Amino acid sequence: MAIVSIVKCETYEIDQVRRALITALEPLGGIGAFVGAGQRVLLKPNLLMPIRPERAITTHPAVVEAMVELVQCAGGEAVIFDSGPVPTGLVVRRAYRDTGMLEVARRTGAKLHDDIAAVQVPAPESVLLKRLDLVKLCQEVDVVISLPKLKTHNLTTITGAIKNLFGLVPGMTKTAYHAKLPDVDKFCDMLLDIAAHVRPALTVMDGVIGLEGSGPSTGGSPRQIGALLASSDVVAMDAVVCQIVGLDPNGLPLFRAAQRHGRWPVEIDVAGTPVAEVAVPDFCLPETARPVAGRNRLLSFATRRTRLFVPFPIPQRGRCTACRTCERVCPVQAISIADRLAVVDHEVCIRCYCCHEMCPEAAIDLQVSRLGRLLRWTGLLGRST
Repeated sequence: MAIVSIVKCETYEIDQVRRALITALEPLGGIGAFVGAGQRVLLKPNLLMPIRPERAITTHPAVVEAMVELVQCAGGEAVIFDSGPVPTGLVVRRAYRDTGMLEVARRTGAKLHDDIAAVQVPAPESVLLKRLDLVKLCQEVDVVISLPKLKTHNLTTITGAIKNLFGLVPGMTKTAYHAKLPDVDKFCDMLLDIAAHVRPALTVMDGVIGLEGSGPSTGGSPRQIGALLASSDVVAMDAVVCQIVGLDPNGLPLFRAAQRHGRWPVEIDVAGTPVAEVAVPDFCLPETARPVAGRNRLLSFATRRTRLFVPFPIPQRGRCTACRTCERVCPVQAISIADRLAVVDHEVCIRCYCCHEMCPEAAIDLQVSRLGRLLRWTGLLGRST
C-alpha cells in the first residue's frame, strides 16, 4: 500500500512550511527514512523557466529551503538542480536567480548545480526506452528527492510527481524526446521509464498555491490550494492530486502508461488531512483536457484519430515579441518568424505545446479547429465534459 501524506499549509511563510513538511513526513518515517549521514542528495524542484515564484509556475523557494534544512539535519549534503529546455548553464543559473533558488543556497549553504552534461544510461527495466539520456549528476548522488509543483499541463493534463523527473533529461534532449515520441501515450511511457530508473526516494509536492487553466507556465493562473503532499510513490502522489482537482486518473495518459508499467492501479492510504478538506472541485483544467463524449462511436473515434479536437498553438499578434524562444524549443521545427510574429506550420506541428509552455510573454493561445468548435457547439459528436 502506498502512503500519501497531506498537510494543510496556507502560506509560504518559512516557519509554517517547515512545520508542515515535518508533519507530512511523519507517516513516512521522517526524513531519517530517506537520508543518512554523509549522503549526497539531489533536490529536484520544478524550475521550468526563469520567473518569479509569485507566478506559481515553479516550486516555491520556501519549500526547497525547508527540505534543504531537513536534509542537512539528517547529515546529508543538499544539491539543487533542474534543467530547462535551453541547453546552457547560463540559462540554468538565471533560472536559479529568478526563481529564488540562489537566495536559498546563500541562506542554507546548499549547492546549486549548473553542469548539464549528459550521459546515456542503460535502462533494461524500461517498457519503452532501454537507454535513457539523463544529466550526469544522477549518477553522482546517493538520493533523489523530487519537489514538484501542483499544476495543469496541456499535454499530460497534470504535471506533478511523474513529469517533474523529466527535468533530469538535459536541455534540448527534451525536445528530441518530444520529436521522437509525438504520441502522448508513448511520451508518457517514457516518463514512467524515467521514474522507474531514477527511483526518487521521496516526493514532496508544493500545493500551497497551484496553477490551473492553460498550464504549465505563463498561460495558467495561480490557484490557492493550501497543502503540502509527501509520498515515496510518484504514481500514488499524482493519483491523489487528481482527486484534489476533480479528475479521474483512469482517463489520463499518465495512468494508462502506469498501468502498462504495472504500477496502476495501486492501493493508496491517505494520511493526515483528508482529500476532501483540500479539494478544489472547480479547479480549471486546460482546454486539451476536455475529452469528446461522442454519441456516435465511429465518428468520435475518427475525430480523435484526426486530432479534430486537439487544440493548435496560435501565436497572437500584439503579445508576440518575435523573441524566437518558441522557434528554438520546437522539436520538429514547425515555427518560423515572419513580419515580427511567430508562425506555426500546423501540418508539421505535433501538438507537444513546448512553444506554449516556454513563451515568456504568454503570447501563444491554444485553439481547437473551427470545424471542431462547430461540432462541439452543435453537439453532433457530443459535447465536451
